[in-house]
Amino acid sequence: MDPAGLRPAQDESGRRRLDDGRRAIRAVHPTAAAVVVAALVLPIAGLVFLLRPDYAAVHWTSPSLHFVFFLVVGATAASLSLVTAEAARRRGDARVFLLSLAFLTISGFMALHAAGTQDVLTRRSLPGFTVAITVGLLVAAPLALASGYVDLRPWAGPAVMRARPWLRAGVVGALALWGVWSVGNWPPIDVITGEGPSGDALEIAAGLAALAYVAAAARLWWVHRDHPGFLVLSVVVCYVLLAEALVGVAAAGERKFHPSWWVWHALIVAGFLLVFVAARREWREERFRPLYLPATREQRQEVSVLVGDLAGYTSYAEHRDPAEVAAMLRAYYEVATPLVARRYRGEVEKFTGDGIFATFNRRGDQPDHAARAVAAAAALQAEVAQVRDAHPDWPGLRVGVNSGPVVVSEMGGRGYVVYAAVGDTVNVAARLQAAAPVGGVLVGARTRALLGDAAPLLPTPRLEVKGKADAVDAYLLQVPGPRTEPRPHPATHPKEIR
Repeated sequence: MDPAGLRPAQDESGRRRLDDGRRAIRAVHPTAAAVVVAALVLPIAGLVFLLRPDYAAVHWTSPSLHFVFFLVVGATAASLSLVTAEAARRRGDARVFLLSLAFLTISGFMALHAAGTQDVLTRRSLPGFTVAITVGLLVAAPLALASGYVDLRPWAGPAVMRARPWLRAGVVGALALWGVWSVGNWPPIDVITGEGPSGDALEIAAGLAALAYVAAAARLWWVHRDHPGFLVLSVVVCYVLLAEALVGVAAAGERKFHPSWWVWHALIVAGFLLVFVAARREWREERFRPLYLPATREQRQEVSVLVGDLAGYTSYAEHRDPAEVAAMLRAYYEVATPLVARRYRGEVEKFTGDGIFATFNRRGDQPDHAARAVAAAAALQAEVAQVRDAHPDWPGLRVGVNSGPVVVSEMGGRGYVVYAAVGDTVNVAARLQAAAPVGGVLVGARTRALLGDAAPLLPTPRLEVKGKADAVDAYLLQVPGPRTEPRPHPATHPKEIR
């Protein structure tokens, strides 16, 4: 304690972390708290059942309950996989994507285990289906471990997101292969007699997988230790329970339908139910936001920005019924949105009354982003021109395209969050749009450099734009402009746009 009677700063920091932890615990719903308590008691109960010899002859056999039990839990895990995958896709977050793959793996193998329940869908016990849960836990362990440590290398997250179709296909392929192999009952799985690993190699694999779950849980706890939340705590506890379940199934060995067998399987149920309840209590639009990587919340990226605006919109709206104005805007946006988002794979960030704002390459997976943005701008002008043929009195469109570095940063809080692109690149794109002719596209200098000779661009006099001390180089896209779409594979270089 210092002379002023104050505690050292580290003590104050530790007390704040403790208070944060207490607030997180108090925020837990009573039902979820009961699940946590039950989950903590289950391993002890399983150990008692496993070690007491007088329970050796106790068996509770219920194939129908077994089938429904694991089918429902598998469906719960599958629903978690779907919502986490969607959150990962929308925000480009590698941690949440790896979590979704782990849930998909376990839910898929759990469904195989339920489908192979003897005397329900099949008359005989097939070893491949019997051991499916253990296999699922083993396969999912590296994915869980990666979700905890993917932030240690800055290149790892983008690499995972670029490879996400292959990773997802690998999991689905493994499930399909195991299902076919189990139905065929081919070696070496035809000699399996229990649900747990047998043999030194498999027992070592189970031990390593359990350590992987524990290491992932420890890492997630460490990363979020200053501000632990219910969702983070639920994933941490889920990983620990999966590790305990893996050890428990291995220890129970061939004691099928023994009390310890039911207990160790209940650990898996408790883990998924806890995450399910925690996710339900989060804000619906961003359920898994507490797990996002720092690079998801704020990252530097070179992007191409497309800004469009309707010339003369104010005077047009002044003399029209609001319903007529809304119909005009709807007609334009119905053309613009699928063109930018689906055909050229840009992201429509927002509509600002009569304007559209879109970005390309905000996740770093479109090396041809300049070509995509310019091609989208030209195609957008062509589509708008066709709409105006039927409505000559409607306002025309001006478009500006600019490329350069931005910071994509999370803004807002619970209830409303945006991931806005911020920087001079965006400001210049807006100024280029304001200076563009109606029906035309003005392109910035960096976009011109990225395109090379791939598009017909005419230099314009240097522009004096608001807020810029120096004049800006700009290039007018010439008719007919780019007509062919960029190549669909993001890793390829753009062809010449004719």
